[in-house]
Amino acid sequence: MSILIYLILGLLTSLLFPPYFFLPLGFIIFPFLCLLLDSNRKKNSNLNIFKNFSFFGFGFFISYLFWVKNPFFVFEETKNFFLVFLLLIILLSLILSLIFTIISKLGKNIPIIFLIPFMFTLSEYVISVFFYGFPWFTFSLVVSSNEYLLFLLKSFGTLISSYLIIQIFSLPYIFFARVTLKKEIRYLSFFIIIPIIFLFIANFNPKNNNLNTKIIDLEIFQLNFKNNDKSLTPEKKLNTIVNNIHESTADLLIFGENNFPYLLDQLDLKILKNSLKENQVLIIGATRFENNKYYNSLINITKSKVTYFDKKILVPFGEFLPLRNSLTFLESIAGPHNFSNGNEERIINLPNNTSFIPVICYEIVFYWKLLNKLNYKSNFIINITNDFWFGKYIGPYQHLYLTKIRAAEFNKPIIRVSNNGISAVIDNNGNIIKNTQLNNSAKFKHKLSIQENINFVNQHLILKIYFFIIFLLIPFYYLRKNV
Repeated sequence: MSILIYLILGLLTSLLFPPYFFLPLGFIIFPFLCLLLDSNRKKNSNLNIFKNFSFFGFGFFISYLFWVKNPFFVFEETKNFFLVFLLLIILLSLILSLIFTIISKLGKNIPIIFLIPFMFTLSEYVISVFFYGFPWFTFSLVVSSNEYLLFLLKSFGTLISSYLIIQIFSLPYIFFARVTLKKEIRYLSFFIIIPIIFLFIANFNPKNNNLNTKIIDLEIFQLNFKNNDKSLTPEKKLNTIVNNIHESTADLLIFGENNFPYLLDQLDLKILKNSLKENQVLIIGATRFENNKYYNSLINITKSKVTYFDKKILVPFGEFLPLRNSLTFLESIAGPHNFSNGNEERIINLPNNTSFIPVICYEIVFYWKLLNKLNYKSNFIINITNDFWFGKYIGPYQHLYLTKIRAAEFNKPIIRVSNNGISAVIDNNGNIIKNTQLNNSAKFKHKLSIQENINFVNQHLILKIYFFIIFLLIPFYYLRKNV
Protein backbone atom coordinates (compact mmCIF):
# COMPACT_ATOMS: atom_id res chain seq x y z
CA MET A 1 0.00 0.00 0.00
CA SER A 2 2.82 2.41 0.90
CA ILE A 3 4.44 1.76 -2.50
CA LEU A 4 1.23 2.81 -4.27
CA ILE A 5 0.99 5.98 -2.15
CA TYR A 6 4.54 7.04 -3.02
CA LEU A 7 4.00 6.22 -6.69
CA ILE A 8 0.88 8.41 -6.75
CA LEU A 9 2.68 11.22 -4.91
CA GLY A 10 5.44 11.08 -7.53
CA LEU A 11 2.92 11.29 -10.35
CA LEU A 12 1.18 14.23 -8.67
CA THR A 13 4.49 16.03 -8.14
CA SER A 14 5.06 16.09 -11.92
CA LEU A 15 1.88 18.18 -12.22
CA LEU A 16 3.66 21.08 -10.50
CA PHE A 17 5.87 21.41 -13.58
CA PRO A 18 5.19 22.78 -17.06
CA PRO A 19 2.96 22.61 -18.91
CA TYR A 20 0.55 21.95 -15.97
CA PHE A 21 1.55 24.27 -13.07
CA PHE A 22 -0.95 22.88 -10.52
CA LEU A 23 0.92 24.67 -7.72
CA PRO A 24 -1.62 24.21 -4.88
CA LEU A 25 -0.79 20.49 -5.01
CA GLY A 26 2.63 21.32 -3.59
CA PHE A 27 1.10 22.35 -0.26
CA ILE A 28 -0.43 18.88 0.01
CA ILE A 29 2.33 16.69 -1.46
CA PHE A 30 5.30 17.96 0.53
CA PRO A 31 3.70 18.10 4.00
CA PHE A 32 2.45 14.56 3.35
CA LEU A 33 5.96 13.48 2.35
CA CYS A 34 7.29 15.06 5.56
CA LEU A 35 4.76 13.03 7.55
CA LEU A 36 5.53 9.75 5.76
CA LEU A 37 9.29 10.11 5.86
CA ASP A 38 9.31 11.16 9.50
CA SER A 39 7.38 8.04 10.50
CA ASN A 40 9.69 5.75 8.48
CA ARG A 41 12.76 7.46 9.85
CA LYS A 42 11.66 6.94 13.45
CA LYS A 43 11.32 3.23 12.72
CA ASN A 44 14.93 3.21 11.40
CA SER A 45 13.66 1.56 8.23
CA ASN A 46 16.32 2.52 5.67
CA LEU A 47 15.21 -0.21 3.29
CA ASN A 48 11.64 1.10 3.37
CA ILE A 49 12.82 4.63 2.70
CA PHE A 50 14.89 3.48 -0.28
CA LYS A 51 12.06 1.33 -1.64
CA ASN A 52 9.36 3.97 -1.17
CA PHE A 53 11.30 6.82 -2.74
CA SER A 54 12.37 4.60 -5.61
CA PHE A 55 8.68 4.33 -6.47
CA PHE A 56 8.15 8.03 -5.79
CA GLY A 57 11.00 8.81 -8.20
CA PHE A 58 9.68 6.37 -10.79
CA GLY A 59 6.19 7.92 -10.62
CA PHE A 60 7.62 11.41 -10.93
CA PHE A 61 10.15 10.81 -13.70
CA ILE A 62 7.94 8.51 -15.81
CA SER A 63 5.39 11.31 -15.99
CA TYR A 64 7.78 14.27 -16.14
CA LEU A 65 10.10 12.72 -18.75
CA PHE A 66 7.63 10.59 -20.68
CA TRP A 67 8.53 12.55 -23.82
CA VAL A 68 12.04 11.00 -23.82
CA LYS A 69 10.56 8.03 -25.70
CA ASN A 70 9.65 10.26 -28.68
CA PRO A 71 13.01 10.16 -30.54
CA PHE A 72 12.59 6.40 -30.87
CA PHE A 73 9.41 6.93 -32.93
CA VAL A 74 10.92 9.33 -35.48
CA PHE A 75 12.36 6.48 -37.57
CA GLU A 76 10.94 3.02 -38.22
CA GLU A 77 14.25 1.36 -37.34
CA THR A 78 14.11 2.42 -33.68
CA LYS A 79 10.43 2.07 -32.80
CA ASN A 80 10.89 -1.36 -31.27
CA PHE A 81 13.51 -0.05 -28.84
CA PHE A 82 11.48 2.75 -27.24
CA LEU A 83 11.43 0.98 -23.85
CA VAL A 84 15.15 1.79 -23.55
CA PHE A 85 14.04 5.21 -22.24
CA LEU A 86 12.96 3.40 -19.04
CA LEU A 87 16.64 2.90 -18.19
CA LEU A 88 17.01 6.66 -17.71
CA ILE A 89 13.84 6.76 -15.58
CA ILE A 90 15.06 3.92 -13.36
CA LEU A 91 18.56 5.43 -13.00
CA LEU A 92 17.21 8.82 -11.93
CA SER A 93 14.78 7.16 -9.51
CA LEU A 94 17.57 5.17 -7.88
CA ILE A 95 19.76 8.26 -7.52
CA LEU A 96 16.92 10.15 -5.84
CA SER A 97 16.02 7.29 -3.48
CA LEU A 98 19.67 6.68 -2.54
CA ILE A 99 20.16 10.34 -1.63
CA PHE A 100 16.97 10.34 0.44
CA THR A 101 18.06 7.21 2.31
CA ILE A 102 21.56 8.49 3.09
CA ILE A 103 20.50 11.99 4.15
CA SER A 104 17.64 10.60 6.23
CA LYS A 105 20.13 8.42 8.12
CA LEU A 106 22.76 11.15 8.57
CA GLY A 107 20.23 13.82 9.51
CA LYS A 108 18.07 11.79 11.89
CA ASN A 109 18.21 14.55 14.51
CA ILE A 110 17.21 17.31 12.11
CA PRO A 111 13.51 18.26 11.79
CA ILE A 112 12.03 16.77 8.65
CA ILE A 113 10.69 20.16 7.56
CA PHE A 114 14.28 21.24 6.88
CA LEU A 115 15.44 17.87 5.60
CA ILE A 116 12.89 17.34 2.80
CA PRO A 117 13.82 20.55 0.89
CA PHE A 118 17.51 19.73 1.32
CA MET A 119 17.02 16.18 0.00
CA PHE A 120 15.22 17.32 -3.13
CA THR A 121 17.71 20.12 -3.80
CA LEU A 122 20.67 17.80 -3.32
CA SER A 123 19.03 15.27 -5.67
CA GLU A 124 18.56 18.01 -8.23
CA TYR A 125 22.24 18.97 -7.97
CA VAL A 126 23.58 15.40 -8.14
CA ILE A 127 21.39 14.55 -11.15
CA SER A 128 22.69 17.71 -12.84
CA VAL A 129 26.36 16.69 -12.55
CA PHE A 130 26.28 12.87 -12.33
CA PHE A 131 27.53 10.89 -15.33
CA TYR A 132 26.85 13.20 -18.30
CA GLY A 133 24.56 15.42 -16.23
CA PHE A 134 20.85 15.96 -16.77
CA PRO A 135 19.79 19.29 -15.20
CA TRP A 136 16.35 19.09 -16.80
CA PHE A 137 14.94 18.34 -13.34
CA THR A 138 14.74 21.56 -11.29
CA PHE A 139 12.00 22.75 -8.98
CA SER A 140 12.73 26.29 -10.13
CA LEU A 141 10.53 25.41 -13.11
CA VAL A 142 7.36 25.39 -11.03
CA VAL A 143 7.39 29.22 -10.82
CA SER A 144 8.40 29.76 -14.46
CA SER A 145 4.87 30.65 -15.57
CA ASN A 146 4.53 33.52 -13.08
CA GLU A 147 6.23 36.81 -13.96
CA TYR A 148 6.35 37.88 -10.29
CA LEU A 149 7.72 34.60 -8.90
CA LEU A 150 10.41 34.56 -11.59
CA PHE A 151 12.05 37.25 -9.48
CA LEU A 152 13.20 34.36 -7.28
CA LEU A 153 15.47 33.17 -10.09
CA LYS A 154 16.94 36.60 -10.64
CA SER A 155 17.74 37.04 -6.95
CA PHE A 156 18.71 33.52 -5.88
CA GLY A 157 19.58 31.45 -8.94
CA THR A 158 18.34 27.99 -9.88
CA LEU A 159 19.47 25.82 -6.97
CA ILE A 160 18.58 28.13 -4.07
CA SER A 161 15.23 28.95 -5.68
CA SER A 162 14.47 25.23 -5.83
CA TYR A 163 15.25 24.88 -2.13
CA LEU A 164 13.08 27.88 -1.18
CA ILE A 165 10.13 26.67 -3.26
CA ILE A 166 10.15 23.23 -1.61
CA GLN A 167 10.65 24.79 1.82
CA ILE A 168 7.58 26.96 1.32
CA PHE A 169 5.55 23.97 0.08
CA SER A 170 6.58 22.05 3.24
CA LEU A 171 5.50 24.71 5.74
CA PRO A 172 1.95 23.32 6.33
CA TYR A 173 3.59 20.31 7.98
CA ILE A 174 4.05 22.56 11.02
CA PHE A 175 0.31 22.30 11.67
CA PHE A 176 0.29 18.49 11.43
CA ALA A 177 3.41 17.69 13.45
CA ARG A 178 2.78 16.13 16.83
CA VAL A 179 5.76 17.86 18.43
CA THR A 180 6.11 21.60 18.85
CA LEU A 181 8.20 23.33 16.20
CA LYS A 182 8.36 26.80 17.73
CA LYS A 183 12.16 26.78 17.88
CA GLU A 184 12.33 25.51 14.31
CA ILE A 185 10.09 28.32 13.11
CA ARG A 186 12.33 30.88 14.81
CA TYR A 187 15.36 29.19 13.28
CA LEU A 188 13.71 29.28 9.86
CA SER A 189 12.72 32.92 10.26
CA PHE A 190 16.14 34.12 11.37
CA PHE A 191 18.38 32.23 8.96
CA ILE A 192 16.19 32.03 5.87
CA ILE A 193 13.25 34.44 5.79
CA ILE A 194 15.17 37.53 7.02
CA PRO A 195 17.95 37.17 4.38
CA ILE A 196 15.28 36.62 1.74
CA ILE A 197 13.46 39.82 2.68
CA PHE A 198 16.74 41.73 2.76
CA LEU A 199 17.72 40.50 -0.71
CA PHE A 200 14.31 41.29 -2.16
CA ILE A 201 14.56 44.86 -0.87
CA ALA A 202 18.17 45.23 -2.01
CA ASN A 203 17.44 43.99 -5.55
CA PHE A 204 13.98 45.41 -6.12
CA ASN A 205 14.11 48.15 -8.74
CA PRO A 206 10.73 48.82 -10.38
CA LYS A 207 12.24 51.40 -12.75
CA ASN A 208 15.31 50.79 -14.82
CA ASN A 209 17.26 54.02 -14.98
CA ASN A 210 19.79 52.65 -17.43
CA LEU A 211 19.62 54.99 -20.42
CA ASN A 212 22.18 53.09 -22.51
CA THR A 213 19.50 51.37 -24.56
CA LYS A 214 20.20 49.88 -27.98
CA ILE A 215 17.64 48.61 -30.46
CA ILE A 216 18.23 45.62 -32.71
CA ASP A 217 15.74 45.01 -35.51
CA LEU A 218 15.56 41.22 -35.74
CA GLU A 219 13.49 38.60 -37.54
CA ILE A 220 12.95 35.01 -36.43
CA PHE A 221 12.32 32.16 -38.91
CA GLN A 222 10.67 28.96 -37.71
CA LEU A 223 10.89 26.76 -40.82
CA ASN A 224 9.39 23.58 -39.30
CA PHE A 225 11.56 21.22 -41.35
CA LYS A 226 10.66 17.61 -40.52
CA ASN A 227 13.66 15.39 -39.79
CA ASN A 228 11.95 12.34 -41.30
CA ASP A 229 10.37 14.04 -44.34
CA LYS A 230 12.16 12.45 -47.30
CA SER A 231 10.29 14.61 -49.82
CA LEU A 232 11.89 17.75 -48.37
CA THR A 233 15.16 17.74 -50.32
CA PRO A 234 18.20 19.84 -49.40
CA GLU A 235 17.57 21.96 -52.50
CA LYS A 236 14.04 22.79 -51.34
CA LYS A 237 15.30 23.63 -47.87
CA LEU A 238 18.01 25.93 -49.20
CA ASN A 239 15.57 27.70 -51.53
CA THR A 240 13.24 28.32 -48.58
CA ILE A 241 16.09 29.81 -46.57
CA VAL A 242 17.34 32.02 -49.42
CA ASN A 243 13.83 33.30 -50.22
CA ASN A 244 13.29 34.27 -46.60
CA ILE A 245 16.60 36.13 -46.55
CA HIS A 246 15.75 38.02 -49.75
CA GLU A 247 12.39 39.13 -48.31
CA SER A 248 13.73 40.26 -44.94
CA THR A 249 14.64 43.86 -44.15
CA ALA A 250 15.74 43.15 -40.57
CA ASP A 251 19.26 43.75 -39.31
CA LEU A 252 19.55 40.38 -37.58
CA LEU A 253 18.07 37.23 -39.16
CA ILE A 254 17.92 34.07 -37.04
CA PHE A 255 17.12 30.52 -38.14
CA GLY A 256 16.97 27.32 -36.06
CA GLU A 257 19.41 24.55 -35.19
CA ASN A 258 20.74 22.60 -38.20
CA ASN A 259 18.48 24.44 -40.63
CA PHE A 260 21.27 24.69 -43.22
CA PRO A 261 20.74 21.48 -45.24
CA TYR A 262 24.32 20.74 -46.34
CA LEU A 263 27.44 19.62 -44.53
CA LEU A 264 29.87 22.50 -44.11
CA ASP A 265 33.46 21.56 -44.79
CA GLN A 266 34.50 25.10 -45.78
CA LEU A 267 33.05 28.23 -44.25
CA ASP A 268 32.48 30.05 -47.51
CA LEU A 269 28.67 30.05 -47.83
CA LYS A 270 28.65 32.39 -50.83
CA ILE A 271 25.01 31.73 -51.63
CA LEU A 272 23.95 32.99 -48.20
CA LYS A 273 26.40 35.90 -48.09
CA ASN A 274 25.25 37.08 -51.51
CA SER A 275 21.62 36.93 -50.38
CA LEU A 276 22.25 39.36 -47.52
CA LYS A 277 21.82 43.10 -47.74
CA GLU A 278 24.45 45.51 -46.45
CA ASN A 279 24.78 45.50 -42.64
CA GLN A 280 22.57 42.41 -42.27
CA VAL A 281 23.71 39.57 -39.99
CA LEU A 282 22.48 36.02 -40.50
CA ILE A 283 22.55 33.31 -37.83
CA ILE A 284 21.75 29.71 -38.75
CA GLY A 285 22.47 26.25 -37.39
CA ALA A 286 24.50 23.78 -39.43
CA THR A 287 26.61 20.63 -39.21
CA ARG A 288 30.26 21.51 -39.69
CA PHE A 289 33.04 19.13 -40.76
CA GLU A 290 36.70 19.81 -40.04
CA ASN A 291 39.73 17.54 -39.55
CA ASN A 292 37.53 14.43 -39.79
CA LYS A 293 35.31 15.70 -36.96
CA TYR A 294 31.67 16.72 -36.99
CA TYR A 295 30.35 19.72 -35.06
CA ASN A 296 26.87 21.01 -34.31
CA SER A 297 27.43 24.68 -35.05
CA LEU A 298 25.85 28.11 -34.90
CA ILE A 299 27.05 30.05 -37.96
CA ASN A 300 27.26 33.87 -37.89
CA ILE A 301 27.31 35.32 -41.43
CA THR A 302 27.72 38.81 -42.89
CA LYS A 303 28.42 39.77 -46.52
CA SER A 304 32.14 39.85 -45.79
CA LYS A 305 32.74 37.42 -42.94
CA VAL A 306 31.72 34.05 -41.47
CA THR A 307 32.30 33.10 -37.83
CA TYR A 308 30.94 30.19 -35.85
CA PHE A 309 30.41 28.61 -32.46
CA ASP A 310 30.52 24.81 -32.04
CA LYS A 311 28.30 23.18 -29.45
CA LYS A 312 30.25 22.32 -26.30
CA ILE A 313 27.69 20.28 -24.34
CA LEU A 314 26.56 17.32 -26.43
CA VAL A 315 23.52 15.10 -25.89
CA PRO A 316 24.57 11.56 -24.93
CA PHE A 317 22.80 8.92 -27.04
CA GLY A 318 21.65 11.77 -29.29
CA GLU A 319 24.77 13.46 -30.65
CA PHE A 320 27.20 10.78 -29.59
CA LEU A 321 26.98 7.18 -28.45
CA PRO A 322 29.20 6.34 -25.45
CA LEU A 323 29.14 2.66 -26.41
CA ARG A 324 28.69 2.98 -30.15
CA ASN A 325 29.91 -0.51 -31.02
CA SER A 326 27.31 -2.08 -28.71
CA LEU A 327 24.44 0.31 -29.43
CA THR A 328 24.44 0.38 -33.23
CA PHE A 329 20.62 0.24 -33.29
CA LEU A 330 20.59 3.84 -31.97
CA GLU A 331 22.53 5.18 -34.94
CA SER A 332 19.24 6.19 -36.57
CA ILE A 333 18.85 8.73 -33.76
CA ALA A 334 22.46 9.73 -33.10
CA GLY A 335 23.69 9.35 -36.68
CA PRO A 336 26.53 7.20 -37.99
CA HIS A 337 29.22 9.47 -36.51
CA ASN A 338 29.80 11.04 -33.12
CA PHE A 339 29.78 14.82 -32.91
CA SER A 340 32.78 16.48 -31.25
CA ASN A 341 32.79 19.14 -28.54
CA GLY A 342 33.59 22.67 -29.68
CA ASN A 343 36.52 24.74 -28.44
CA GLU A 344 35.45 28.29 -29.39
CA GLU A 345 34.69 30.89 -26.75
CA ARG A 346 31.00 31.28 -26.02
CA ILE A 347 30.67 34.82 -27.35
CA ILE A 348 30.00 36.36 -30.78
CA ASN A 349 30.48 40.06 -31.49
CA LEU A 350 28.02 42.01 -33.61
CA PRO A 351 28.19 45.50 -35.15
CA ASN A 352 27.42 48.57 -33.02
CA ASN A 353 29.54 47.30 -30.13
CA THR A 354 27.08 44.57 -29.12
CA SER A 355 27.60 40.87 -28.50
CA PHE A 356 25.56 37.79 -27.69
CA ILE A 357 26.08 34.44 -25.98
CA PRO A 358 25.51 31.54 -28.42
CA VAL A 359 23.70 28.53 -26.96
CA ILE A 360 22.70 25.45 -28.96
CA CYS A 361 19.68 23.33 -28.00
CA TYR A 362 19.73 21.83 -24.50
CA GLU A 363 22.94 23.64 -23.54
CA ILE A 364 20.52 26.23 -22.14
CA VAL A 365 19.75 24.01 -19.12
CA PHE A 366 23.39 23.92 -17.93
CA TYR A 367 23.21 27.20 -16.03
CA TRP A 368 26.67 26.94 -14.46
CA LYS A 369 28.45 26.39 -17.80
CA LEU A 370 27.16 29.30 -19.88
CA LEU A 371 28.57 32.47 -18.34
CA ASN A 372 32.27 33.22 -17.98
CA LYS A 373 34.59 36.19 -17.52
CA LEU A 374 34.62 36.84 -21.28
CA ASN A 375 30.87 36.90 -21.95
CA TYR A 376 29.06 37.86 -18.74
CA LYS A 377 28.68 41.45 -20.01
CA SER A 378 27.19 40.34 -23.34
CA ASN A 379 23.94 42.04 -24.24
CA PHE A 380 21.72 39.01 -24.83
CA ILE A 381 21.58 35.27 -25.51
CA ILE A 382 20.64 33.47 -28.72
CA ASN A 383 19.44 29.89 -28.26
CA ILE A 384 18.88 27.92 -31.47
CA THR A 385 17.27 24.51 -31.17
CA ASN A 386 15.27 21.80 -32.91
CA ASP A 387 12.59 20.36 -30.64
CA PHE A 388 11.22 18.06 -33.32
CA TRP A 389 12.69 15.15 -31.32
CA PHE A 390 10.74 16.13 -28.19
CA GLY A 391 7.26 15.29 -29.47
CA LYS A 392 4.07 17.34 -29.49
CA TYR A 393 3.19 17.76 -25.85
CA ILE A 394 5.33 17.94 -22.72
CA GLY A 395 8.96 18.11 -23.90
CA PRO A 396 8.93 21.29 -26.04
CA TYR A 397 7.08 23.23 -23.31
CA GLN A 398 9.52 22.12 -20.62
CA HIS A 399 12.40 23.23 -22.85
CA LEU A 400 10.78 26.64 -23.39
CA TYR A 401 10.19 27.21 -19.68
CA LEU A 402 13.75 26.15 -18.85
CA THR A 403 14.84 28.91 -21.23
CA LYS A 404 12.55 31.38 -19.45
CA ILE A 405 14.14 30.73 -16.06
CA ARG A 406 17.60 31.11 -17.59
CA ALA A 407 16.70 34.59 -18.89
CA ALA A 408 15.59 35.64 -15.40
CA GLU A 409 18.57 34.00 -13.68
CA PHE A 410 21.13 35.65 -15.99
CA ASN A 411 19.13 38.90 -16.23
CA LYS A 412 19.56 38.85 -20.02
CA PRO A 413 17.05 38.73 -22.90
CA ILE A 414 17.01 35.44 -24.80
CA ILE A 415 16.11 35.00 -28.45
CA ARG A 416 14.96 31.41 -28.81
CA VAL A 417 14.60 30.04 -32.33
CA SER A 418 13.36 26.49 -32.70
CA ASN A 419 13.05 24.75 -36.05
CA ASN A 420 9.54 23.56 -35.18
CA GLY A 421 8.74 25.79 -32.19
CA ILE A 422 8.25 27.17 -29.76
CA SER A 423 10.32 30.19 -30.85
CA ALA A 424 10.17 33.24 -28.61
CA VAL A 425 11.62 36.56 -27.53
CA ILE A 426 12.07 36.49 -23.75
CA ASP A 427 13.00 39.59 -21.78
CA ASN A 428 15.56 39.77 -18.97
CA ASN A 429 12.84 39.08 -16.38
CA GLY A 430 11.86 35.79 -18.00
CA ASN A 431 8.65 37.10 -19.58
CA ILE A 432 7.72 36.00 -23.12
CA ILE A 433 7.29 39.10 -25.27
CA LYS A 434 6.41 37.35 -28.52
CA ASN A 435 6.25 33.70 -29.55
CA THR A 436 5.20 31.23 -32.23
CA GLN A 437 3.07 28.11 -31.93
CA LEU A 438 4.46 24.58 -31.82
CA ASN A 439 4.83 22.61 -35.08
CA ASN A 440 3.97 25.54 -37.36
CA SER A 441 5.95 27.37 -40.02
CA ALA A 442 6.19 30.96 -38.86
CA LYS A 443 8.27 34.10 -38.80
CA PHE A 444 8.04 37.41 -37.02
CA LYS A 445 9.93 40.65 -36.54
CA HIS A 446 10.81 42.28 -33.24
CA LYS A 447 12.71 45.35 -32.15
CA LEU A 448 14.88 44.05 -29.33
CA SER A 449 15.71 46.60 -26.68
CA ILE A 450 18.94 45.74 -24.90
CA GLN A 451 20.60 47.41 -21.94
CA GLU A 452 23.63 46.87 -19.76
CA ASN A 453 21.72 44.95 -17.10
CA ILE A 454 23.25 44.04 -13.77
CA ASN A 455 24.31 40.41 -13.49
CA PHE A 456 23.48 38.58 -10.25
CA VAL A 457 25.48 35.40 -10.80
CA ASN A 458 28.13 36.33 -8.21
CA GLN A 459 25.33 36.99 -5.73
CA HIS A 460 23.94 33.52 -6.44
CA LEU A 461 27.33 32.00 -5.58
CA ILE A 462 27.43 33.89 -2.27
CA LEU A 463 23.94 32.62 -1.46
CA LYS A 464 24.96 29.02 -2.18
CA ILE A 465 27.86 29.38 0.26
CA TYR A 466 25.54 30.99 2.83
CA PHE A 467 22.98 28.18 2.68
CA PHE A 468 25.71 25.55 2.69
CA ILE A 469 27.08 26.99 5.95
CA ILE A 470 23.57 27.03 7.44
CA PHE A 471 23.14 23.34 6.70
CA LEU A 472 26.50 22.58 8.23
CA LEU A 473 25.39 24.30 11.42
CA ILE A 474 21.96 22.66 11.70
CA PRO A 475 23.23 19.16 12.66
CA PHE A 476 25.50 20.58 15.36
CA TYR A 477 22.59 22.53 16.83
CA TYR A 478 20.30 19.51 17.06
CA LEU A 479 23.02 17.11 18.19
CA ARG A 480 23.80 19.41 21.11
CA LYS A 481 20.10 19.78 21.80
CA ASN A 482 19.65 15.98 22.05
CA VAL A 483 22.74 15.28 24.19
